[in-house]
Amino acid sequence: MVLVDPLRRDDLDRALRTPPEEKARQALEMMAFGIELQRRKLRLAHRDATDVEIDTLLRAWLAREA
Repeated sequence: MVLVDPLRRDDLDRALRTPPEEKARQALEMMAFGIELQRRKLRLAHRDATDVEIDTLLRAWLAREA
C-alpha cells in the first residue's frame, strides 16, 4: 500500500471533483497571468520601447519553440 501525504491527497481529491470547464477556466487565467508577467518583464528590460515594440517582442516570445 502506498501512503499519500494528507495534503497531496486533498489536492488529488479536489482535482477529481473539479469540473473540466472549471479546469479550463483556471488554465486560461493562469496563461493570461503568465503573459502579463512576461509583458511586464519585457517592459522593464526595454524601458524605452513603444507599446508596439513590446507587443512585437511578446509575440516573438509566444511564438518561440520550447
